[in-house]
Amino acid sequence: MKRIQWLAPLLCAPLFLAGLGGTGLADPDEGRNAEVGREMLASGDYVTPRLNGAVYLDKPPVFFWMVAGSLAAFGTNEAAARLPSALAAVAGVALTVWFARRRFGAPVAACAAAILALSPLYQVFARLVIFDMLLLVWTTTCTFLFYEAMEGERPSRWLGVAGFVVAGLGTITKGPVALVVPLLVAVAWALVERRPSLLRRLRPGAGMLAYAVVVLPWLLVVERRHPGFLAYAVLGENLARMTANPYDTARPFHFYLQVILPGLFPWILLLAAQGIGLAWSRLPGRQTAPAAAPHAGSPGAAAQDAAPPGEARAARFVALWLAVIVVFFSLVASKRPSYILPASIPVAILAARLIVRGSRAATRDAALRAAGTVTAAVATIVLAATAWVAASGGGPVALGRVGRAARDSGVPPILLWAAAAALLVGAALLLAVRRSARPAIYVAVAALPLVALLPVARFAVRHIDSLRSSRAVSRFLQERLADRDRVVCFEEFRPGLNFYLERPIGQVTRAGRIFTSNYIAAHLDAQRADPGFRLMEPAALQAALRDPAALTYVLAPRKEFDALRRTAGLPLQAIWEGKGFGLFLPAAEVTGDNHPLPRAGG
Repeated sequence: MKRIQWLAPLLCAPLFLAGLGGTGLADPDEGRNAEVGREMLASGDYVTPRLNGAVYLDKPPVFFWMVAGSLAAFGTNEAAARLPSALAAVAGVALTVWFARRRFGAPVAACAAAILALSPLYQVFARLVIFDMLLLVWTTTCTFLFYEAMEGERPSRWLGVAGFVVAGLGTITKGPVALVVPLLVAVAWALVERRPSLLRRLRPGAGMLAYAVVVLPWLLVVERRHPGFLAYAVLGENLARMTANPYDTARPFHFYLQVILPGLFPWILLLAAQGIGLAWSRLPGRQTAPAAAPHAGSPGAAAQDAAPPGEARAARFVALWLAVIVVFFSLVASKRPSYILPASIPVAILAARLIVRGSRAATRDAALRAAGTVTAAVATIVLAATAWVAASGGGPVALGRVGRAARDSGVPPILLWAAAAALLVGAALLLAVRRSARPAIYVAVAALPLVALLPVARFAVRHIDSLRSSRAVSRFLQERLADRDRVVCFEEFRPGLNFYLERPIGQVTRAGRIFTSNYIAAHLDAQRADPGFRLMEPAALQAALRDPAALTYVLAPRKEFDALRRTAGLPLQAIWEGKGFGLFLPAAEVTGDNHPLPRAGG
């Protein structure tokens, strides 16, 4: 364990790096973020992000800088666009190992790395062109630095200031949440410990000055170029998301339970059982027997000997950190699955600690781990039953959300039956190792249900790829587009087209979110003053479709086919159809085999 812990980030790296280009970029989020990085690289303007040629200030620039750098090094492709997130995931594992080794010992550090890397939520966002994995690195680093500044044995007086600097980098990656969450954790810790003086160790005065030095230069330059940006960033993009629902992303308070339970399965069930057990033991009138000491020479005794001083205090801090993340994002009006991603690291650390401490026979931790294992085994059996019902063609009520998703993804029944059988085997093995004295064996067995679901997950990924990626239609277009031809999205804008075709895309919309950007929609009048702005009125689309010098290809979602035909003002014919959308040309320009008619110079 002592040697493996330091190799853990490298051992986990293939989980995040392998096959990064296997699927197309999912629109709108992946396509948009990759395209902003591509346009930044193409234009050489690293101050003002742009999307489809329009000023795009929905998010700060750091993640786009990383995407642009990766594209410059490895070319315009999916793997290069996703590489920054994958490397951030490796960094997250390294941070977890560092803190867990320092505060809980080598066995916990190694287990925490494995748990984190094997968590479905972490795996998914490690392979997407989305800001949140990089934001996780900044917020986690800041939280660790704040804890070391407050509770370190001989802390440097600059650790707290360093935390503010890292929070500044997080702020120009996604926003001030990078500072707000670690500060909330620090304040909550000082209050819970009844030592408010701990906050002085952060040196907040010097820290906020350092934070401003990191954040303000870009903000002020952009405000000078685009007056009103600061008001939009503070009021529209941050406060409005927290308190209102301007972008239709409000969810109920309990929304993140639907994300955490499958996304951090089965580890979250261990913690749930531990939490319930500890709460039960502290009820009035109940007495808890003292924990038995592990036998000399046992793995439990070795783990106990390896635990550094202050381990219990650090565990309380990590539990509080997890609680602050869940409560804070549950209270925020706007909710997305990616927002709760930072919770994966405290869950990994706490689950690893319970697994290691539970390897000691006849202790309370062993009993709590066993109870959590039984809960996970029961949940695995329920998953197996769901897969079996889905394979047998069960009704929607019997299937539930997971079963319906599996069936809708086109998973073959034989694969669902195989998954059900494998899940049952995994549940039996979980019960068999619930009191195992070897943490590594326990973690390996606990991950088996996730392995059993991998073939099903592959079908689900392909299904999402067919629905949300523009890669297939872009390849079709690349074989046919002439330089002067146009591509237009009707209603539903797909920024992946820009990325794959490396050209601007027009949009015609009645009420859709223009270019998938809140900033562009909020500053529409100013954007229209730019002659290169690609928003088209219906009359402009009609003129383009009649242009004899160039072809105009129109992409539309299936639900808008009839509206497109009414708007076009001339007969259209579908020349390519995917799941949920189709590509159209004027009927006069299409041959019987759905290929454009040859044209001079085409």
